[in-house]
Amino acid sequence: MKKIIILFAFSAIFISSCSMISGAEAEPTPLPPTPTVAPTATPDPCATENLLEEVEKIQGLVNAFQDVAYVANFTPQTELVYPILQLQEIRRDLQALDVPVCEDAIKNASLNYMNATINYLAFFMGGESQENIDAGIQNSQVLWQGVLNEFSTLLGSAGLIEEEVPDISSSVPSPTDSGIFITNEGFNGVNVRGLPDLDGEIIASLETGMQAIGIARNEAGDWIQINLDGVIGWVFAETVTANEPLEDLPVFEAVE
Repeated sequence: MKKIIILFAFSAIFISSCSMISGAEAEPTPLPPTPTVAPTATPDPCATENLLEEVEKIQGLVNAFQDVAYVANFTPQTELVYPILQLQEIRRDLQALDVPVCEDAIKNASLNYMNATINYLAFFMGGESQENIDAGIQNSQVLWQGVLNEFSTLLGSAGLIEEEVPDISSSVPSPTDSGIFITNEGFNGVNVRGLPDLDGEIIASLETGMQAIGIARNEAGDWIQINLDGVIGWVFAETVTANEPLEDLPVFEAVE
């Protein structure tokens, strides 16, 4: 009888313990509240403090284009393929560049200028008429001024001081800027011809006292290619004088 009572007592203790454990599990520990993360504000790329950094992305591509275009303007006609491909690659990089709305006008003006420059170089490489090439050069120069105006307008509207404006005008490629000036010091006008040949078409006249910019020379050195107020042509070397040795000009053989 005593054994039964003892066994019953142990059973009661065991049941009571299980009840305590079960009761503890029924009350889970509350989790701490999840902190609320404040949204991060996106910087305004058109704000004055961010604008220069954004503009420099376009400026870098424009300057790279100018550097290659300058070299291309002194590259022999038969070797223009490579610089033109470089210019096209830079233009595609600008096309793919994601810009804020405030820079759309600069991007579009720059693309128009790049297209015009590539076109006149392609005309030159393809042997187009001098008239078409000259018109292409003039169009390119007009569009370049549009690029400068768009940069000035945007940065001016943001109230940026002049010293902060990116300097891109210094990299304007001039298809004729060699630093060598050709002058007619004679008493008669000098014929400017479309080709370096006495039978070449006369397209302009370098009058007495007038000055033009030397672009190139033929291999023999007896003809000089000049830029006379936007007209690109050739003058006979013996009829003019130069401020620097003609040997400093790049050699270019025109295709007749």
